[in-house]
Amino acid sequence: MAAQLLTQPPLASPLSTGQGNLAGSLLASYDYIIVGGGSAGCVVARRLLDNTAATVLVLEAGSADTDSASIINPVQWFQNLDSSLDYRYVNEPSPLTNNRVIGAARGKVLGGSGSINALVWSRGNRADYDAWAAAGNPGWGYEAVLPLFKKIEDWEGGETDFHGTGGPIGVATARNLHPVSAAFIEASQSFGMPYLADTNGPNPLGVGPMSTNTRNGVRSSPFERYLRPVLGHPNLTVLTAAQVVRLTMDGARCTGLEFVQGDQLYTVAAASEVILAAGAFDTPRLLLLSGVGPAPELARLGIPLRVDLPGVGQNLQDHPLIMGLCFEAKEPLGSPNENLIASAFYWKSQPSQPTADLMAIPFQVPVVLPPLAATHPAPENGFNIAPALIKVKSRGYVRMKTASHDGPLEIQPNFLADPADLEALTNAVEMCMDIAQQPAFQRLIKRWVTPTQVINRTAIQEFLRNTCISYWHPVGTCAMGSGPAAVVNNTLQVHGVEGLRIVDASVMPHIPAGNTQAPTLMIAEAAAAFIIGGK
Repeated sequence: MAAQLLTQPPLASPLSTGQGNLAGSLLASYDYIIVGGGSAGCVVARRLLDNTAATVLVLEAGSADTDSASIINPVQWFQNLDSSLDYRYVNEPSPLTNNRVIGAARGKVLGGSGSINALVWSRGNRADYDAWAAAGNPGWGYEAVLPLFKKIEDWEGGETDFHGTGGPIGVATARNLHPVSAAFIEASQSFGMPYLADTNGPNPLGVGPMSTNTRNGVRSSPFERYLRPVLGHPNLTVLTAAQVVRLTMDGARCTGLEFVQGDQLYTVAAASEVILAAGAFDTPRLLLLSGVGPAPELARLGIPLRVDLPGVGQNLQDHPLIMGLCFEAKEPLGSPNENLIASAFYWKSQPSQPTADLMAIPFQVPVVLPPLAATHPAPENGFNIAPALIKVKSRGYVRMKTASHDGPLEIQPNFLADPADLEALTNAVEMCMDIAQQPAFQRLIKRWVTPTQVINRTAIQEFLRNTCISYWHPVGTCAMGSGPAAVVNNTLQVHGVEGLRIVDASVMPHIPAGNTQAPTLMIAEAAAAFIIGGK
């Protein structure tokens, strides 16, 4: 296919609301091209349109099916996984997790993973951001990023020291707790945890109701709250089903890109910047396709080297979630509500930890994974307790298996590779088994399904290898910093390339101690401020 200069728009997916095509007339050049209409891309596009006269093109490889009930209704989010709204990526099998195929869900729709995720609003810990700043990233400490978090929020309780009001994203505390969610709080308190009325303070430690990005019981998504209100803006063009295949370069400057829609290849120029917001898997893929990355990897793929950046695709971090503690209930539990979870604890795997390194959540529906499900099927009336490690030491990578833009990826988070991670999760399962024996859960539980009874530490470690999954929080593959492994600087510009910036979870040097949705939006707000301010 020969590239061509665009004078007419390619096909664009219509919104199911009847607003017509997302695209107007496509220009040959835009001031800014944003690759990825996911969470971060929606934020940057909106801020540029609100604060500049720039023309903006957003290219989204997924669909415009944003009115799906599974997106809108919080209780249905689980239906998004492994659906047409999910890229259906999988982690590479590893003997550390008994060579199971573990899904790595990513949103394939406008709003990205912010349209399909579990709606957990969690910022992590003050120490996370202070560590980012200490790693050679001035301006990213907790006191610097707190105003950005507040700017995003429309907190139900109004302005506080830690929450903002009037921002795009509605944030609410779970109410009318399901019996499982309520019992989880009561049992964790019996175990010895303090009650947390707000899990988004600077150092969350305890148990309480979860904050979710909802308003009036409906998902408050980055697409709905940032991008949809400006779809009619004359300076905005949004294309869906548009797969970027390569960045175009003039020496050390990124001048634009090529993308495919249908069976046609197009080129479009960027007068100011190309902004990559394709996520922790596809942002490094696009850099590699464009000759920016580790020289040995590019040589292996047969892609000519433009900029040798060893950190591209490295430093992958994800939270391992143990989806294994399943119980049958004595009585019908009633219909699930909120986001199927609604409460959480943040706790230390051992007292010497400086901050919480564990998070655990209840699932109001029962889940048993293969291979355990063959002999221990999920009961019709049951629930789960799922601990996660939120301060991981294991590091993985993302690499391309072929040089094709749509070829398979090798995604390897190396779950449980570091002995400290295995030890911490073993402690977490012991802790959750103890919580399951507290009076609040004794009143609910008829029998233990998996495991069938309290097990020792040796058995727990085998249990972990059979029940560890991704918490769907991949970060770090284009890390921010100043060292030899860094990919972007502290204003998110790619080292060694002019006119190219990365604005997604891939830039996080260390994973936050909590869900990554809120931190990703915060990064996008910071990036928009850098761009508008000329940094």
